[in-house]
Amino acid sequence: MAEPTTKIAGFLNETRRLIGELDHGAIDAARQILLDCYRRGGRVFALGNGGSASTAQHFACDLAKYIIPEGARPFDARCLTDNAALYTAWANDAAREDVFVNLLRGLLAVNDVVITISVHGGSGFSTDLVRAVRFANGVGAATISLVGFEGGFLHRESTCSILVPIDSTPQTEAIHLVIEHLLMYMLKEDLAAYVGAQS
Repeated sequence: MAEPTTKIAGFLNETRRLIGELDHGAIDAARQILLDCYRRGGRVFALGNGGSASTAQHFACDLAKYIIPEGARPFDARCLTDNAALYTAWANDAAREDVFVNLLRGLLAVNDVVITISVHGGSGFSTDLVRAVRFANGVGAATISLVGFEGGFLHRESTCSILVPIDSTPQTEAIHLVIEHLLMYMLKEDLAAYVGAQS
């Protein structure tokens, strides 16, 4: 069995390698999609299951508060698992795979963005996320996915997808948070410039 210090070094070295392999173009495309959404007055709906649900919640929180210049219009961003009563009502009374679609139905519009976060990208898991992306694509809304492993359906079918190229849940989820914070870092500067130019 490896010594703890060896395991720590191995994990962190792998993290550095994976960060170096991220697609910069995809990250910038996600930034541009979100910036355009704000300019158009669109909304952002963030979705995920398990640990990825908490990352989706983090996305919505940072978009709605952290990146907004003081006194400016807030980003209309929400995580679809935040309302536990509504989420479980749909999960109880309709097909589990359609929970997110049912939550989006009647709300999602062409200027909006759906962010899905999934370790496996909907391959064998998270059919609810795949159906949400397909629904959003049908509406004409932009879709951004953060995925790992082979990327799955979400990587292939989203407007923009950022892949963490490793078969590891801990590494994928950790780097999804790095990507989230990188996007917020860039968008905070983008919105400061945009809002400043409007005043």
